[in-house]
Amino acid sequence: MIPVFETVRVEDGRVRLRARHLARLAAAGAPPARVAEADAVIAEAVLLTDQPFLLRIDVDADAVGPATRPVPPVRPVDLPLHRSYDPADAARLVKAADRAWAERAEAEAGGEPLLVSADGLIGETTRAAVIVLGPGGAWRVPRLRGILPSVTRAWAIAETGAVEEDVRLDELRDAAGMALLTAGRGVVPVDAVEGIALARSPLVDDLARAWRELP
Repeated sequence: MIPVFETVRVEDGRVRLRARHLARLAAAGAPPARVAEADAVIAEAVLLTDQPFLLRIDVDADAVGPATRPVPPVRPVDLPLHRSYDPADAARLVKAADRAWAERAEAEAGGEPLLVSADGLIGETTRAAVIVLGPGGAWRVPRLRGILPSVTRAWAIAETGAVEEDVRLDELRDAAGMALLTAGRGVVPVDAVEGIALARSPLVDDLARAWRELP
């Protein structure tokens, strides 16, 4: 197997969507023994402190390596663009430990960018899935092509009934809201893309609240 990793937020003695994170490790090819070790790492982590922190678990065929860091500030974001999204890139369907591509994109964009294809299709950011609320109140997520099958994305689809379809950059001007979906930060409102302000429906805040209330 290629080295992969999972990042989870440890908070108040729990890890949201824990079973789904472990299932994704298994789907990525992690042997059952490594998945069990990762689960044991999480079990120990939730006993450490009441202060929230991020836990990264790197997994390869031979070992499991945990590392922790503080929870980043959770606030609405203004995303720069990086036109490097390739819907045909099957390698992005696995959360590989090699993040050189993301580091390059962030350095070139000057921060966490929204990845867009040459013809304007939206994919994800370098760190999160995205969800868009249409002007009529329907939730949409980009098709699962060349993007990571995010655990929080799957939860949000089930929570909102979001439709998976092509989402284009020019459609954001008419959107009622947009958010990032990430295990570490939860549901993060997007205030703007490339400095262009987006609408902010209360439904985005409702979705963020639903994630915070997960057991």
